[in-house]
Amino acid sequence: MDESVFYIAEGDPTDKNSQESFASSTSIHTSQQHASFRQADCPKNGAVLTGFGQGERLFVSSISKAIINVYSWGKDGVDQRIPIPEALTCLTIINQPTTFQFHQQFQQYHQHQQSNSKLPSFKIPWLLAGGSKSGKLYIWELSSGNLLCVKDAHYQTITSIKFSKCGTYLITASEDSRCMIWRTLDLISIYYNDVDHMRSIKPYYAISDNTLAINDIEITSNGLSNDLKLYTVSKDTTLRIYDITSKQLLTTFILPYSIETLVLDPANRAVYVGLSNGLIRSVPLYNLNPKTSILESVGGNSKIITVDNDPNFKTSFIHHQQRTSSLNQNKSILHKSNHEDDANKPIYITKLSISLDGTNIISGDSLGRVFASDIVTKQVIKSFTPCNSPISYIHVNSSPLGLVSDSNKLVDKRHRLLPQLKRILASNEQVDHQLLMEIPAEVDDDDEDDDEDFEQWLSTKVSQELEFRNLSTINSTVKTIASKNTNTNVHASANEELQDKLSKVSNAYNELRKKHEDLIKEHSKVLNNL
Repeated sequence: MDESVFYIAEGDPTDKNSQESFASSTSIHTSQQHASFRQADCPKNGAVLTGFGQGERLFVSSISKAIINVYSWGKDGVDQRIPIPEALTCLTIINQPTTFQFHQQFQQYHQHQQSNSKLPSFKIPWLLAGGSKSGKLYIWELSSGNLLCVKDAHYQTITSIKFSKCGTYLITASEDSRCMIWRTLDLISIYYNDVDHMRSIKPYYAISDNTLAINDIEITSNGLSNDLKLYTVSKDTTLRIYDITSKQLLTTFILPYSIETLVLDPANRAVYVGLSNGLIRSVPLYNLNPKTSILESVGGNSKIITVDNDPNFKTSFIHHQQRTSSLNQNKSILHKSNHEDDANKPIYITKLSISLDGTNIISGDSLGRVFASDIVTKQVIKSFTPCNSPISYIHVNSSPLGLVSDSNKLVDKRHRLLPQLKRILASNEQVDHQLLMEIPAEVDDDDEDDDEDFEQWLSTKVSQELEFRNLSTINSTVKTIASKNTNTNVHASANEELQDKLSKVSNAYNELRKKHEDLIKEHSKVLNNL
């Protein structure tokens, strides 16, 4: 099992057709490149990757056009271009809600079906949500393409949008300095209410503590709806922690510079924030009490904590501030920006992510550079192929073992395209709710058809058809299909009948051809007399 890093940039504004833009997925621990996508760029938080491997998809929002580009894993070109009502600034997805017991049963069923199934197990998420510059919130159901929600959530551009892991809540942050927490079921309840009900939906929790735009948000990944923490960072240099269940502000951290992005430690031990001066600061959430030698939580009860400067860089990562010549050494063919121009550009951290075990932090900056750093030593362990514009999205996840060795099998030839996303709200009639699903079925090539079982099954279907006709006005038919072990005499008689039909058709053709030749001769005689 390996860990893979996927990253994408905002794109060069002068490159209108995105010819020089690309997205890449690369291993953290090896030099293997797992996948690449051409002409891929998006605004900050404007992309979302469902996973790594066969059947996964990449959703990318266009910066200047009202289009979502969909890439399939293993294909470097765009698989689908889906038009939408307006250009989106951020995207997120949520998978089908399942319980833990159902998830275990599904995993066992999938392992059993993987080797002998007619159809692949398509990985289509449940909902796709996006925010726009006008502050509107859009939610689509991907299996049907229905537009379930259009909500005026904010007054200004939505900068970040995320679902909780359990799917209970949807959080939106905006440049209007507000953060809204919505109940997912309230937003998608169009099938149980009229359209006017959408206007009356209010957020579960409205946060207006910030004074400037909120740049990024994070939610704890424990999946428990009664123990969810929300982390927000803003241009007003604050990091705020909220308890969603109790609707309370727990702690406010004040840093010396504006905060652009953040990432949460997998064990909730610390928060890593990217600053506007190019530094990455570590904010611990627990401290060791020197008297009792017990870890104690930092903050709580709306406490305000000022994070001082770090002159000795004990809690800071400084590699993004360094403009070294290694930038030119790692430039790709597509990265054509001038090093002198890069020297004049301000450096700020745009996106952060963390490895699954919490030992490495992956960071992207405004120059398009992506580094993997060790959290303990704060040294760079790997630098990735740079982009020609600021990094807009980073995703880290585990990758299958055969992601590179079985590269010829990465493309799913039976891959099904997604339905087109609707641009008007779906009907609130439940009858109009139609889903497109493909369910894999077992294949047993070694088993032979049993005539007795087939005859019994056919008689059962005939009786069911009679009952169905008596209970409804729908006309249905049962088509009788001959079994494999049909009597040879039946085949012989059928062959003789076909031979008779063939001889009759041949004789008719010969007669028609003879009449045609006679008509041609008569026509030539008439022409000679003229």
